[in-house]
Amino acid sequence: MVKVKIRGVDKIGEIIDATAKAGGDLTRIEGIRFGVDDPKPYYKEARRKAVGDAREKAEQLAELNGVKLGEPIHISESGGYISSSKGYYRTMEVAGASPISPGEMEIRLTVNITYAIRE
Repeated sequence: MVKVKIRGVDKIGEIIDATAKAGGDLTRIEGIRFGVDDPKPYYKEARRKAVGDAREKAEQLAELNGVKLGEPIHISESGGYISSSKGYYRTMEVAGASPISPGEMEIRLTVNITYAIRE
């Protein structure tokens, strides 16, 4: 098994085709995966949004129950990012650059916050 890291998705199709051609008819290419070198900024943004959403929902629930929202007493986080993944299988002669589309990446993050209640 060989792993290759490529920056610049515009050349991926050409690289795959050149690899398949160099390896011959029985070349098998599988498991093309796209990822992010540094996901930290995306996690920070996801956390910011998740905490804001949690606060907004908690305030609405408190208002509907005739109480006021207090300070957070417990905070936990779970989740992780899911990268776009495309499988690729090639056993025939190359007829041109293979179209490769990286798609989108998605970060899913769950924040659970327990707030105190003030009356």
